[in-house]
Amino acid sequence: MMERKLTTIVAMDVVGFAGLVSEDEQGALERLERLKDDVICLRVEAHRGRVFKSLGDGFLVEFSSTIEAVNCAIGVQRAIRKSMLDAGNTSTLILRIGVSLGDVVVQGDDLMGEGVNVASRLEAMAEPGGLVVSAEVMAQVRGKTDVLLEDQGFQRLKETDAPIHVYKTRSKNVAGGGFFDFDEDALLGELITGGCICGDIRYEIDAPSISTGYCHCSICQKFTGSAMSTWTAFPKSAVSFVTAEPAYFGSSPIAERGFCSTCGASIAYRLLQPKEAAHLVLFTPSLDHPENYAPVAHSGVETKMPWLEIFDDLPRTETRDSRVLQKAWSSVGVPDPSNWGPMVKPPEVF
Repeated sequence: MMERKLTTIVAMDVVGFAGLVSEDEQGALERLERLKDDVICLRVEAHRGRVFKSLGDGFLVEFSSTIEAVNCAIGVQRAIRKSMLDAGNTSTLILRIGVSLGDVVVQGDDLMGEGVNVASRLEAMAEPGGLVVSAEVMAQVRGKTDVLLEDQGFQRLKETDAPIHVYKTRSKNVAGGGFFDFDEDALLGELITGGCICGDIRYEIDAPSISTGYCHCSICQKFTGSAMSTWTAFPKSAVSFVTAEPAYFGSSPIAERGFCSTCGASIAYRLLQPKEAAHLVLFTPSLDHPENYAPVAHSGVETKMPWLEIFDDLPRTETRDSRVLQKAWSSVGVPDPSNWGPMVKPPEVF
């Protein structure tokens, strides 16, 4: 019997890639690889998604959280627009993105079915640099994103397709495509700063955040000495420690946590397995303006303190639900989530 599930699918495709290949095959393929590694995979991982299929210049991604899926899509388009502004030209590859929520068939690591097909049709309806979501997705994210999605009614890509109720990003005419109506001055001028209590550690970040959240896991509780932590992820390459580097403590076989060796302030978390992550997690209170980075999800809720109540409708997941952590713990020989925790010793390999 086929396994089926309800999930959120994001479809991404590079605009005009065949033409770019015909003009400069090597250059186009190198730019595609950089886009995949430095933009798409970085943000998918930080938003706890999974790229389950790569078709040349197209990507299909699965998310357990619809809000995370849409925020990831917005982050990808924002990063591409910033890259274009920084470069001062239109050489950056441009994506169309579609997001659907629907039923899929599980075949090993692959997903098939109507949910995937709808995401692909939505992607084809998007403007270059734009985003299109289904009405089912919009019902989940209404009022929870910082980008306006306008109701376009029922549309169909081809006459043979069933009509889909779609919502599209408001865009403006810019070189290279109709990008979201981002604040370009903010994209170019953004310099995020932070540090520890005593000032021995100061850092600067020259790229927008990737994701934010609450973490209720037992390791964060122990490390921060609080009922939960709040965190914000950034591209690791965008973070510069301008004074001292944090000291790092191996809190588990898969990750290290950074702190100031003078005042003890919690600063950072970095995932090391199965390879060092391309993003760096900073504890949000260490930012100079943490009020600008509201959490968008709760994780590690299996160890949430019973006397702590946060009344919101943000997604809530257990640590075992994270595909990134499943992969990391499995890589060190501890695949069973019941064995995950602080100071776990991986099994010896003879």
